[in-house]
Amino acid sequence: AQSAVYLYLLLATRLNMTDPRRHLKIDGATLLEPLSAHAIGSYLGRKKAESRVFGTSAKDSFEDKVRELCLALREGSGFQNKSGISVRTRDGKLDVVAWIPFADGQTGQLIVFAQCKTGTNWTDSCSELQPRNFMDKYMERNLVVEPVRAFCVAEAVNRACWEDVGISAGILFDRCRLVEHSSDLPEKPLLEIREWTQEAKKAVPDFGG
Repeated sequence: AQSAVYLYLLLATRLNMTDPRRHLKIDGATLLEPLSAHAIGSYLGRKKAESRVFGTSAKDSFEDKVRELCLALREGSGFQNKSGISVRTRDGKLDVVAWIPFADGQTGQLIVFAQCKTGTNWTDSCSELQPRNFMDKYMERNLVVEPVRAFCVAEAVNRACWEDVGISAGILFDRCRLVEHSSDLPEKPLLEIREWTQEAKKAVPDFGG
């Protein structure tokens, strides 16, 4: 699994991941979301942590996704458009949510909000996801403890700018960390990653993976 994930992430930085990112009808960019959900859940502790995709690869409407998330977290009460302006976002910059629930089911728990980016042009997106803004705009009640931010990228981040990116984006899951926490990736996302990678390799003639 880890070798397949590594090749996928490598290709997701070698290819143009804006328009020609679909191979075998699989969107290579959205594959990063379930991979990241699994990796963050694994990092938090797979036996207790829960995680889910919230971003564009989740098919429900934005309002329904917020409602379902609040039900899963047992916090937030539900969706509310507090601004009164028409909601046009598909994810509010939120791609993945992971948390560690308590057995008592009470509010106040460790929650991670994460954004995912393929390609190499992600530096301007480091500060886009702001949990406080998301709650203020779209949740009936704010979560008791503000979520920790995380940022998941397909690229192996240069260590010279590691701390700078972390300050802007939160806990950084770059290619190396995503691979580290992908050893037990479920069958469905792993199969899609392998299928997409096998086809996408044809678009990179000099790719030796």
